[in-house]
Amino acid sequence: MRKKSPPAKLKISWISGHPRVVIGVILVACLGPFVNKAIHVDDMFFVWVGEWIQQHPINFYGFEVNTCNSTIPMWQFNYNPPLMSYFLAGVASLFGWHEIVLHLACLAVAFMAAAGIYSLARMWCDRPLLATAVAIFTPVFLVSSTTLMCDVPMLAFWIWALVFWERALTSNEQSRWQFVGAGVLAGLAVLTKYSAVILLPLLPVLSLLRTRKPGWWLAGLAVPLLMVAGYERLTARLYGTGLLFASTRFVSASCMEFPGGWKAKGIISLAFAGGSLLPLLFFAPWLWRRRVLLAGGVVIFGILLGTFRSGRGLGLLLPWANLELLNHWDFLLQVGLLTAAGLHLFLFVGAEAWQRRNIISMTLALWIISGLLLPIMLNWTVCARRFLPIVPAVAILLVRRLGATRGNSLPGGWWLWPLVPAAAITLSVVIADYQLANSVRIAAQQITAKYKSTGYKLWFEGGYGTFQYYMEKLGGQRIDVERSSLQPGDIVVVPCFNNSFVTLPAGGVGWVEHLAYQPDSWMNSYGSAKSGAAGFYGADMGPVPFAIGRLPMQDYFVVKVFSRIQFNMQPANPQEALAGDVPDFRDFSGTYEHNLIFREGPEVSRQTQLAIQLETDGRIEEAIQHYREALNVDSNNPVVLNNLAWILATASKPELRNGEEAVQLATKAVELTDRRLPILLGTLAVTYAEAGQFSKADAIAFDAKAFAKLTGRKVVLNAVDKNALLNLYSSGKAVDATNAP
Repeated sequence: MRKKSPPAKLKISWISGHPRVVIGVILVACLGPFVNKAIHVDDMFFVWVGEWIQQHPINFYGFEVNTCNSTIPMWQFNYNPPLMSYFLAGVASLFGWHEIVLHLACLAVAFMAAAGIYSLARMWCDRPLLATAVAIFTPVFLVSSTTLMCDVPMLAFWIWALVFWERALTSNEQSRWQFVGAGVLAGLAVLTKYSAVILLPLLPVLSLLRTRKPGWWLAGLAVPLLMVAGYERLTARLYGTGLLFASTRFVSASCMEFPGGWKAKGIISLAFAGGSLLPLLFFAPWLWRRRVLLAGGVVIFGILLGTFRSGRGLGLLLPWANLELLNHWDFLLQVGLLTAAGLHLFLFVGAEAWQRRNIISMTLALWIISGLLLPIMLNWTVCARRFLPIVPAVAILLVRRLGATRGNSLPGGWWLWPLVPAAAITLSVVIADYQLANSVRIAAQQITAKYKSTGYKLWFEGGYGTFQYYMEKLGGQRIDVERSSLQPGDIVVVPCFNNSFVTLPAGGVGWVEHLAYQPDSWMNSYGSAKSGAAGFYGADMGPVPFAIGRLPMQDYFVVKVFSRIQFNMQPANPQEALAGDVPDFRDFSGTYEHNLIFREGPEVSRQTQLAIQLETDGRIEEAIQHYREALNVDSNNPVVLNNLAWILATASKPELRNGEEAVQLATKAVELTDRRLPILLGTLAVTYAEAGQFSKADAIAFDAKAFAKLTGRKVVLNAVDKNALLNLYSSGKAVDATNAP
């Protein structure tokens, strides 16, 4: 009898036959160019803990840090679990602490997460490689993969836990060891980042949907619970409180309040969800029927219209952002579009769960909803990284719905077209984040190279993340406002992109210079600028995770110490130390030597008083004459020089003005006082404007305003703001007596 030939195997493309190679190539192409990225934002905490772990492997948080102007225990500031730091410590033990080494290791972690998404997608949808590509090209996945933080490792542990759990549930013979292994991975996810706790209920839900009865999966579920309980007990013994419990207490006590209340937080959360999961928006035309899509377009239009009409009343920006942005239609359009994208996510999940009530769709819907609860309802702030745990679920659910609505009606290549704009925008956000981090690293390198010297200390205050990490690595020291002692000749650097600085004593320091660095990018990922405000790492910087427009200018203010300054400030919240509780310091408290004294003889004093009285009476010509007589007696009196320069620059009678002489007088007054008085810098700016040198006037007025803020000189600061001198100079106008401070 003739044997039947086996059925011919269908030919598949090389890409379909080597999916993990394709995933690796995509990740290397997307992340490889950024492996020299600077330590950025919270990266420094994981590096610091890793360095400590190499010497103290058990007591992982047993050291102190100064990240909020005072030295506190590390566990009090950073209560996240330390598993990522152990990973970095292991890598560094073999290859060193170089940024490229650490980022290459994290690239491998990103590959493990993507490979896990592919493995789960193979079980739950027809196009697993498409689902994996959608997940990779979400901004939250790709940007997070360029960091050294714990988000992507947590996702990798979680996704593989779910893969093994599902395999155990669907295998013919369920093995308790398969469930235990999956439980260990789930526990490691929680010990990498606490937010994985909210995903744990998915395991029993999926088990009950699959089996309808108890089984060995209960043993697997007990494993992560025991691991978390053991960690909580360990940290309670080491630090006096369980850090998981402490984190929940911090979240409940430290919720960020937006000016617009819950309405603002709701809009911001939707915008962050829509932006973090951007590819879903570009697939929208293929997910819905035309009538439904048209109705959705009406909803989007309504959101945009409401955003425009509400404007400033929405309360989306915190006080330190550029509030004028809410009057710019182009920025509001971006906020509205990403908010609509977030709303589309909810509609998409709801429609899929309603129309296809099977085990996989219900599990994915519950996964997404539970993942959205954390950033929207249960977290102290909103940031893009909070949406990373739901990326695999959104990508798989998207591909499942594409198959249900389109089937095979589109050629294979057409499925990829929506990824092109999504990938372009996502890579632009990655580039922006990379440029921002490296710009701050360059600034720290150049500042330390210029101002670090033998015999004097280089101090800094304010700043966070990249700036602090590299300043300390290169020899700078952060001011501790409870105990630091600054000596004459020391240099202090204050970055203005962070508001956590304490005012320095007026007269104790002198202005040196303002340094500005402009990162090169057409996308803003973090910070408030003229064209947009974005906060990928936190909505305190902006109501969207990214925005079209340049990154904000990175400004650094440099001052020199002229008087010995001894800080002895006490926190305004002297409460018992708890995890997440950091000391709150207000205005300067301490001692310093008042060595800026103006001595003048009786004749100079008499002429000055006469001049001031004549100026008050409006007899400007006579006042000028008496100021000149005072200078004939003492040509180095800063007060007289400043007052005369002011009159010669602002006199109401044009014939009395002399811009060139005013510049000379004001410059001399500033130099004689070692640039220690912001009011004299303000006068110098006015004289430059009168002399027609408006660019110099604008720059010095900016310096005067910054210096007044650093030293708490509110009178000078209010004068500059009240009279809009910066706008006056930038528009090419001088100051007259009617608008003078």
